[in-house]
Amino acid sequence: MQLSVTKEGLTIGSLTIHGPIEVGRREESDPIKPLPFETVNPNGVIRWVVADLDSRRIPRKVCSITPFHTSRCRVTNIHTSNRELFVTDGSPLPPGQSVDLPLPAVIRMPEGLCIEVRASEGQSPQPAANALGDPWNAAMQTILGSSPGPHSVAGSQFQNPLHTLTEFSSPTGASGQIDVPTVLGWIEQAIAALQYPVNSPTYFSGVAQTVVSIIDLDVAEIVLWNGEDWEFSESRRFVKPNLRHPYDSPSVTLLKKALETKQLVIHPDSTVPEDSFSSSLFDLHTAIASPILDVFDEDRQLLGVLYAARRRTSDMQRPATVLEPERKLVAILSTAVASSIARMKRERLVAKYQQFFSSKVTEAISQNPALLEGEDADVSVLFCDIRGFSKATDIIGAKAAMSWISDTLSELSSIVLDSDGVLVDYVGDEMFAMWGAPEKSFEHAFRAASAARSMMSLRHELNARYAGKLPSKVDFGIGVCTGPARVGNTGSKQKFKYGPMGRTVNLGSRIQGLTKQWGVSTIIDASTADCLPKDIAMRRLCRAQVVGMDGDIDLYQLMSEEENDPQLIAGYHEALEMYESGCNMREAAKAFGELVQKFPNDSPSLILLDRSVHELVNPAQPFNPIWCAKSK
Repeated sequence: MQLSVTKEGLTIGSLTIHGPIEVGRREESDPIKPLPFETVNPNGVIRWVVADLDSRRIPRKVCSITPFHTSRCRVTNIHTSNRELFVTDGSPLPPGQSVDLPLPAVIRMPEGLCIEVRASEGQSPQPAANALGDPWNAAMQTILGSSPGPHSVAGSQFQNPLHTLTEFSSPTGASGQIDVPTVLGWIEQAIAALQYPVNSPTYFSGVAQTVVSIIDLDVAEIVLWNGEDWEFSESRRFVKPNLRHPYDSPSVTLLKKALETKQLVIHPDSTVPEDSFSSSLFDLHTAIASPILDVFDEDRQLLGVLYAARRRTSDMQRPATVLEPERKLVAILSTAVASSIARMKRERLVAKYQQFFSSKVTEAISQNPALLEGEDADVSVLFCDIRGFSKATDIIGAKAAMSWISDTLSELSSIVLDSDGVLVDYVGDEMFAMWGAPEKSFEHAFRAASAARSMMSLRHELNARYAGKLPSKVDFGIGVCTGPARVGNTGSKQKFKYGPMGRTVNLGSRIQGLTKQWGVSTIIDASTADCLPKDIAMRRLCRAQVVGMDGDIDLYQLMSEEENDPQLIAGYHEALEMYESGCNMREAAKAFGELVQKFPNDSPSLILLDRSVHELVNPAQPFNPIWCAKSK
């Protein structure tokens, strides 16, 4: 079999295997080689190393891949606690469990890693159906005899039946034989029906036609359940041509029973006396109702019912029953339809949310939409204001200004998405982003700060791109704040907007506004600063009172590479301590004066020099070192 590994959609390596292999992260004892590479551990186990030591979300032992048929492989989660392993259909593979997959198969891991398993050149894999996993996994065994379901831990590989007949018994006690070619014909019809996308106008009617053809009934229909009522549609129905009697609506009694039990329902049922039938059931010669359950929902909520029936007034030559192999195939078709509906819902979610979220976060949401429900979370918010937009509009015109602002916001947005942030909103020339939700992250403050530093670096590229086209250089004002917030849909029923609300958001917006007053590009609060590594360049500016916010806070400047001057940072820190102590304002004024001489463009030093001199000339009683913002 051929394995290929991709990271963030880019292929980084491939490997041909002939037996079992383990996949995981590099171990310290592994050879120094470019990733990915094949190695053998001391126990003789062949390993494929696809991630480096710093990829902490990738375990040293992620999974094993075992080829056991030219068209199938077995994947086992060999880690004791890793729950971030997903197979072809997006289903999670819990620790210690296995699943048998048809080829091509896909294995998804954290950090954008994905392994695809294909048959080697010259082999002919079985066709995969358009459904969750492979609904035809051991379909022959399922129909011709009992076997594990498509997602069970299969203990034996698929075996083509060597016998030509298998015994069956119906729920009413009838028995007989069925030949393998007939079953193969059923499967071929079902696969053909499922090749169409679920949003195709012929998908549901094609499935219905397959059921009518296989079981020889009058009608089949996909009836959807919206949580409150049944939804009927001719587009999801197939009626046998040339019926002598018109088709009646499905039996609500059978639909209700399928809804309540979430089990396949047969009529007639030998356990139910005929004299207890409702009028709708009495008119039925044969009927089957197979529930279509949401495969991505833990509670397996009902999405609809695959219903098929024959009336008493039609051809009565066949016995009034649905045979066991027929029931099993209808159940498989129901699973396939459920998977297609669930896949369509996920694709719609992805299309809806990919404009706000990175591909990684979008994938997490598509697997667990509950992440978007309102919740309290620790987040980091970032507000970025593009300076000079109004002035540029007046000079270069609205059309050119719109093109510039769109290009700039696109570049800023890419930085947010590349760091797995959420684009919350755009307000004129300002962008609002968030980290820490919906997917929890312990490093959201670091990601927000890193995004801010990348935005500061972006100015060089944009200034080169728009040299001579703008009245002034491109500059940003960025504010970052970390803390608790209520996160969810902050928009309306008509317009979705996922984001945070609360003091952290309000403070982040105020902090961004202070960048102009302090003459710096980026200001962060103390909660953000406390989460950052010590080697990130920043300095505490002051203790401040922000307009419209209770209490006072410490403001820090997050510095770009060109602003990072250890002498400036150390000198400012020393002068600030002297100023805030209030004991020797003359020395504080002197220290800030020396800084201004060395760094004449440093606005914070100028501000504190002015305050020091003012306090020296007009001392306040008592002295208050807190700086009060003049405006938002």
